[in-house]
Amino acid sequence: MDQGIVRVINGGWMDGLTRDAVSRPDTSTILWGTLYEPWNLFERLDKGDRVAVAEPVTLLRDVCSGHDSPGKNCSIICNSSDDLFASWKTLWQCLSLTSLTLANSTFSTLDQHHNGTGNRTPREQITSALSSFGVHNGTDFDGKVVLNLTYECAAASCRDTSMGECSIGQFDPGYFESETIQWIKVYEALEPLCDGLESDINIDIAGPGVLITYITQTAMVVFAWLFFLLLKVNKFINTSTSIFTHLFRKRNPGPNLLTHRVSGLERLERTNLAHATSTFLAELHEAQCFFVVAIEIALINASSRSAIFTGADNWQSLLWNRDSVQFLAGMGAWPIILGQISLRRAELDSMYYLILSTLALALAGVAADTAANPDPDRIYNMFQGQNTLEECGGHPSLRTFCVEERESIYWYVFPAGSIYAFLGLLAILWWAKLWSLCNSPASFVKRHKSLSKRQLETWE
Repeated sequence: MDQGIVRVINGGWMDGLTRDAVSRPDTSTILWGTLYEPWNLFERLDKGDRVAVAEPVTLLRDVCSGHDSPGKNCSIICNSSDDLFASWKTLWQCLSLTSLTLANSTFSTLDQHHNGTGNRTPREQITSALSSFGVHNGTDFDGKVVLNLTYECAAASCRDTSMGECSIGQFDPGYFESETIQWIKVYEALEPLCDGLESDINIDIAGPGVLITYITQTAMVVFAWLFFLLLKVNKFINTSTSIFTHLFRKRNPGPNLLTHRVSGLERLERTNLAHATSTFLAELHEAQCFFVVAIEIALINASSRSAIFTGADNWQSLLWNRDSVQFLAGMGAWPIILGQISLRRAELDSMYYLILSTLALALAGVAADTAANPDPDRIYNMFQGQNTLEECGGHPSLRTFCVEERESIYWYVFPAGSIYAFLGLLAILWWAKLWSLCNSPASFVKRHKSLSKRQLETWE
């Protein structure tokens, strides 16, 4: 089925604005989707090339209305810098309408039928789409004013060097008042707008002190895990030796290397080190769960506050902070699940510790999910009051919403879905706990004796 060259969709970013899986409507994405992509589409139509590979011009429903509607019409919104830069939706809508209105006077083949563009001619589709938003002729909507306002805001954004230096293309005086404007030239001039963006990570979220704390906790849990794994080897060797002796009906040979290792592990299990490690593991795990719960609550709270609260100057900084939150969620979940496994191996995994682990991992999952799926409307609102410029209608500069780096090292250490793997391991531990309760209640009660009582019984 042939697609048209214009489509109208709902105003949500996840409603399919672009064919590519772009994750956010940052400044570069908006300029690409509303200026470059439409020019590429109409240029293909003009040259008779295939248009199926081009992106249709996308308009947003309910962002602005026509002349007969009670709300603000598109001409008023798009010709006022106060409204034009109020949100990413109005900027997208106005620049898309600009491309459509200027295309009528720029390209001469829009009255011809083209393959892959539907039953109507491109000009008929453009006229129909513009009419639905109250634009019936060239005087109803002045796209040159929109481009001029956008350029002035971008130029002022570059003059503000608080987020780094940038340089955009220059135009001769009166360029935006000329008879015909090739809006691709405006895009090419604005393309370097996000170059040289400076962004930092909030050290209160993922500074050296926080990272060292997590690394130290992880190292302590790994030590306990390896220690009890070593003790578990003792039981495995004893069981294997017993089976071997039973099968071949002969006693174990005299003292040899195997016997020496087994007896050494048995003695290790009864030393003060084993007793201290058991107590250390139980107390560390409890303290670690409460620590992680407090950290995750703070991270979830920070995600709902303004950008000033998180210390972010631009969207890039905010993304670095969000990546840090996801990294810390994974970093906190890893020692929790490892400690719970060690408690089970040491037969100290009471329901109390399992509930604490569940609470900590559940909050880590919420924090990671909140960081992974930020709402663009909320992101724009978070920056209101920061980096404001008069040329941008008193709204944040366009560089505030730039995203220069889209990947970070955190994704390679703890990918976005890693927290769900930890939750899956925790579910297995719950299943094993409930299974032991159903099949051996006496053993379950024995495991839930206090740690000091069980250690005393072991020593006796």
